[in-house]
Amino acid sequence: MRNGREVILLVEGDGGTRNAEKAFLEKNHYQVIAVEDGKAALDYLKDNPNGIDLVISALELPVINGIELLKLLKLSQRMRDVPVLLVIPLEREMEKNEAMDYGAEDIILSPFDYRTAANRIRNILAANARPLCINVMEEMVARELDKCIDSLGLCRCRQCRKDVLSLSLNRLKPRYVSTEKGKLLSCLDQMSYDCVPEMLRALTESAEIVKRNPNH
Repeated sequence: MRNGREVILLVEGDGGTRNAEKAFLEKNHYQVIAVEDGKAALDYLKDNPNGIDLVISALELPVINGIELLKLLKLSQRMRDVPVLLVIPLEREMEKNEAMDYGAEDIILSPFDYRTAANRIRNILAANARPLCINVMEEMVARELDKCIDSLGLCRCRQCRKDVLSLSLNRLKPRYVSTEKGKLLSCLDQMSYDCVPEMLRALTESAEIVKRNPNH
């Protein structure tokens, strides 16, 4: 957020569409960084991982397409928390499940109604607003799950991952901090007290429950 306005990275290869969408977003009081391909978006985010509140990306893009951009962001420790809204042409609707499986916060089928798009954007930004305090245990458990998800035999879909994280965190003592520096120090402190075995035990037990009762 800059000067009280959320910052949106708009990724669209077609110049006319990009200008129209940029004007729509600015009319709704967002600050917009517009780029024309997935590589430019990725390069910008690598340099500004905390400077973007939402990525809105087209599916078809030069160099790196929307799905590949989404996958690369969600695989990155520094950029995985940036929410992504993917714009998918109506005739490519079958690809919306793939987008959600790879971690998109939402999708919009194009051509879209601008009022609907505005509501979706507001909802995503509200859901991802930074809390006053952070439970660093959430980040640590999510990181550990990514490391061992294959050995747990767990489905990689977004719903199963969320279910395992929720069940695991209910089994673990939270650790709250209010600053980025405090977050780092607390993570180091937790690791020094050998919390990894406790996290692995919670993840293993939760994964077994989710595998028996999947919600996807």
